[in-house]
Amino acid sequence: MHKPSGTPTYERVINQAMRRLILTITTVVSLVILVMVGTQQTLNTTHEAQNLMTSLHEANIKDVPSFIHWNNATTRNTKQAAFIRVTTPKATVTGSSKTKQTILTSPSSKAFFAHQATQLIGPFVHVQGFGFFLSYQQKDGKNTYQLWVSLQRLITSLLIMICLIIVATSLTMCFGAWWAHRLAMRLSAPTIALLRETQSTSNSPDSDQPTLTVPTSPEEIHNLGQAFNELLTLQNQRLQHERQFISDASHELRTPIAAIRGNLSLIRRRGDAHPEVVPESLKFIDEESLRMQHLIENLLHLSRADRAQLTLTDQDLSFIVLQLGEHYQPTLKQPLNLDVAPNVHVAGNAEMLQQIIVALLDNAQKYSPADQPISLSLKQTADRIELAVADHGFGIPDDQKQAIFQRFYRVDQSHSQEIEGSGLGLAIVHQLVQLNQAQINVTDNQPTGSIFTITWPRPDLKNK
Repeated sequence: MHKPSGTPTYERVINQAMRRLILTITTVVSLVILVMVGTQQTLNTTHEAQNLMTSLHEANIKDVPSFIHWNNATTRNTKQAAFIRVTTPKATVTGSSKTKQTILTSPSSKAFFAHQATQLIGPFVHVQGFGFFLSYQQKDGKNTYQLWVSLQRLITSLLIMICLIIVATSLTMCFGAWWAHRLAMRLSAPTIALLRETQSTSNSPDSDQPTLTVPTSPEEIHNLGQAFNELLTLQNQRLQHERQFISDASHELRTPIAAIRGNLSLIRRRGDAHPEVVPESLKFIDEESLRMQHLIENLLHLSRADRAQLTLTDQDLSFIVLQLGEHYQPTLKQPLNLDVAPNVHVAGNAEMLQQIIVALLDNAQKYSPADQPISLSLKQTADRIELAVADHGFGIPDDQKQAIFQRFYRVDQSHSQEIEGSGLGLAIVHQLVQLNQAQINVTDNQPTGSIFTITWPRPDLKNK
């Protein structure tokens, strides 16, 4: 699978985020540990040095023997190397403590005091060749007590801790990269599978697309797959409608076009010798062209209805039915009986409601004898609103009651050429009824005929 250059993958994004997270957490934790341990150790060393300095001050050392006596009597609780210098009017005593031993005027002490100490911050000083120290000095009369406590052990401990933290961070980063890789693979697997299925469906856009196998987790990918399946379903429906439209149009237009061409050929061949065929052929051509025009108009109207999006508003259905019934009655061959309940309202589109009623009345008058009445009724029950058109025509067999709403379907095939129409009227009615959020059903009329009933739920109950 080709990847656009520069486009990060799941693994790369998660690895980068994981490295940043581990590095940030490790750095913060390490800094906190180093600060806390370093501060604690420094405070302990400072406290030990201050105690030692207090002990020196309280000893009141006057000469070398008294220093030796203090040294033997004192338990030094500092764990750091220290240098001590006591200056009295009689002598200057120096000592170095590396473990628990004190060496008077030792070579290391002489070398230490021979170097110049650089003052840093507060009691912190640096002595070249010896390192960092805590320095304290106190005077008691003519005596001067000086103490230097080495920080080398503390610094060494902190360096060891830093090395251990670096090693732990490196191991954690390696483990984090491995874990991030596994996590990325697990997270990206459903997405990659969904992508591959999507690519396979897009290879043949003109054929019906199968729905995708949607992973159950994670939830975001599951929802994405469900949404894509809904999109595929809508696409399949549109493809089916387009194919059906093309097939139906080509099938139904073939007959009138063939008839028109046949009559034109007849006029060319026999028009001069038999002029009496010309008016009859022209009349037939006019009828077939008008039929073809109506067919095209109906097909286009049905195609627009398939894609229509309506805003339904409150309509006074009683007024619409009465107005259409009174206006349409003079054009019918059959008597029209009106039974309309007053003040019945539905949510719908006024133009489409009128078209539905006119189409049902036109269908009834086509299939009803001239001496049999057609009934147009509107009533409201406790839970619904019913608009019905009843005729006493041929009737519709039970096994064909749902098929009549298919495009170009004709119940009585033997009379399909005798009765005008394209077979699209009820298909258009069914589509318009659905757009107005209603249902249409066909039942038998007594003793013969059919009843087309359109049903709406009561608006006051629908909103509950």
